[in-house]
Amino acid sequence: MDPAKKIWGLLSSIDRLQGTTGLIEASRIIAQEADDLGLDVVTHEYQYDGKETVMGLTMPLGWELTGGFCELTSPHRELLSSFEEHTLAVVPYSPGGTAQGSLVIPLPDWSNTNGKIVLTDEEPLIALHKASEHGALGVIWYQDRDVDVYTYRGLFLCETHLRELKMIPMVQVKPSAARKLKRLMSSNNSVEAHLEVNSSFKVEKMPVVEARLNASEKANVVLTAHYCHVGPGSDDNASGSAGLVRVAQKLIKNPPKNFGVIFLWVPEHYGTVQWLEKDATLPMEANINLDMISASQLLSNSAINLNHNPWPLLHSTDAYLWFHLQDLANHPSKLLKVTEQGYGLGSDHAPFTLKGIPGIMPITWPDRFYHSSGDYLDKTDWNVFELITEAVVRTINTLDNPEENIVRGWAHHFYGTEVAKNPPGAQILAYFLNSRLNTDFETTWLPSEAASPFKPIMPLQNRQMSYFLQARTYKEKQNNLDVLLAETIILSQFMGMDDIETVLKAELGDFDLQLYQDAVSRFLEKL
Repeated sequence: MDPAKKIWGLLSSIDRLQGTTGLIEASRIIAQEADDLGLDVVTHEYQYDGKETVMGLTMPLGWELTGGFCELTSPHRELLSSFEEHTLAVVPYSPGGTAQGSLVIPLPDWSNTNGKIVLTDEEPLIALHKASEHGALGVIWYQDRDVDVYTYRGLFLCETHLRELKMIPMVQVKPSAARKLKRLMSSNNSVEAHLEVNSSFKVEKMPVVEARLNASEKANVVLTAHYCHVGPGSDDNASGSAGLVRVAQKLIKNPPKNFGVIFLWVPEHYGTVQWLEKDATLPMEANINLDMISASQLLSNSAINLNHNPWPLLHSTDAYLWFHLQDLANHPSKLLKVTEQGYGLGSDHAPFTLKGIPGIMPITWPDRFYHSSGDYLDKTDWNVFELITEAVVRTINTLDNPEENIVRGWAHHFYGTEVAKNPPGAQILAYFLNSRLNTDFETTWLPSEAASPFKPIMPLQNRQMSYFLQARTYKEKQNNLDVLLAETIILSQFMGMDDIETVLKAELGDFDLQLYQDAVSRFLEKL
């Protein structure tokens, strides 16, 4: 059987949530397949201990779920959701327990929730915090969306949560069931429900599978994919995990001569930061991250979207992957939509960039079935998968045998786009294109201050309660604040704060400068 299809299918059949035994099973399957391909494989084992903090992330606790349900008991009896239908009938990482009582929709201050079961679409960790603070018995969570599915939004509890919050059960219902409950509550004074969650927390293994192809002491390209997810997770991210296998199959036949390749299957973010801090011992030229590489453009109104590096880390891989994606997608046999966008923190390229290593990500976006119980193989497109993985292979081949015309062509495309929308910002982009890609655009802008580096952390991502609540108040006022802070960390390796603020305005547009400066002082630390 084709190894990529085998991995894609097997992972899609497993609940592989972070901190669960399903994740460990998935890692063994991946390690065996990588070994069978002839790669040099090692599995690093870290821990979901709920305590250790790495690159600003406190590791969550391991979690096991054995059952759970949500049942309407009055004005009539009806099963609304159950573990037997789908794992997401329980909010991931919910504490165990039972709750029975009247159902309420919380007031803005949650003052009506004492001794009640709450129906809410509030962010799950915030909902658990408020329910605990106001004496609720349990939480029924839902998320409105255009398809009637369960949504994957996890609590990711660490040890401090177990001490600080009341451990009450949190279940989930689909949007249609939430609407039904709301109608009942609007016409009936007595709506009651019964919730039950059978789960437990524990310290668990965190496997990261590393496979090397001609690893080098001089330079290596790291290819990453997170293999964790609630089942089926066929696009997110069984597709990316299988994508690494497909790329390895092709590169083994024609490996690069001037650098090695490291394939890395990780639990998203948590495993990546662990590996970068503890086991990334070889020099790294760049990272290409495969996440969600197969969504059907027909079923999800999706596009192949290339997430680029931030300006200070622009790399020839930005140019090569964009060129090869476009070249393949425009073939008469394909005619697939390809787009590009700037830097974001949403996947495993982000920790690399915060360490100063260029990191890009091809992804299929949007995806109607993103983070949902509907993310099955039937919503994916093998042609999209094959196009993206082939483009990655060609990118590595071109990186091994550089083509300056492609780099210069993409640089002019990127610069021209910036000139059209923001001429002053193009002057600053020109500086980075010249310094990073060896172009010769005219510019008078230069950094004027010495570097004063910040520690590389995942900004505003820690879920410890006091930090999470404070970060949330800031993010509500400036919705791209995490990207602003991430780029601040990256830019601080090259220049001072006045220059950083100038670059951020050019690259990311206007933002609340006072709030940003306050966030820098509160959330970032100097080396």
